[in-house]
Amino acid sequence: MSAVIHLTLLLVVPVVLAGPEEKKKVSTVDIPVKAELYAIDPQPLTIVQCGQCHTSHFSNLKSSGGKHRFDCRDCHTTFHAFNPSKGGWDALMPRCASCHNIPHGSAVTDCLACHNNPHTPRKVALSQLLINTCSSCHAAVKEKLVKFPSKHGKVSCQSCHTSHGFKPNCYACHKPHHQGQEITACTKCHDVHKPLMVTYEKSSPAVSCGACHVKVYEKWQRTQSKHAKVNCAACHHAKHKYIPKCTECHAAPHRKSILDKFPSCLGCHLDVHDLPVGK
Repeated sequence: MSAVIHLTLLLVVPVVLAGPEEKKKVSTVDIPVKAELYAIDPQPLTIVQCGQCHTSHFSNLKSSGGKHRFDCRDCHTTFHAFNPSKGGWDALMPRCASCHNIPHGSAVTDCLACHNNPHTPRKVALSQLLINTCSSCHAAVKEKLVKFPSKHGKVSCQSCHTSHGFKPNCYACHKPHHQGQEITACTKCHDVHKPLMVTYEKSSPAVSCGACHVKVYEKWQRTQSKHAKVNCAACHHAKHKYIPKCTECHAAPHRKSILDKFPSCLGCHLDVHDLPVGK
């Protein structure tokens, strides 16, 4: 009987040992499955959500994006599709010609040579290409510099305009005419591309004139005549170095016989900036 039992056990044990093998682990960590996270279909990303990863692009567009501040996907119709092993990055990037024509003519067609960051389109570095073609867009400026020679015409554009569109402070090179002169006063008299062609309004302060016309200004300040109450630009109007005629303000004060004998007012009144005044 015992021999039968023993034989039975020998037959059963191999069957148990030969049963299904235990499933092998394929991961090195245990992360619980959370299927509920995928229960809702995703919505398209907002611009701010794009900026959570592309922080520099978002910041550039926010501060200096100009007319490029619209939905990212209007340019980037295909994104998150780049595969380093396959390359093709250039094929994914939007083309300027998709929205723009050739604004600077056929001579300048390499957009990114100047607009090297499409997220800051108005920030244009002064590349050599741009320096050599300033006059293709700024023809009127070149015409002024050539027609009205000055020291400004002897310096290169980039000496003042260190980046495209940058307008320098006049005081970077020039001293003010007088203490306390506001920087905005400079261009009221001087066109920067023809600075020697001085024009001004009648209300321009006499102290600005006095910076160059020192002796005349000091004399005018001391005079006891009514001319002390008349601003320089009120008489020397229209353009710089204009010398007015007395009759522009004064009617004939003497009878004709005296005027015929003394046709020049200054023959008697001597100096318009310090007229003789009777005590």
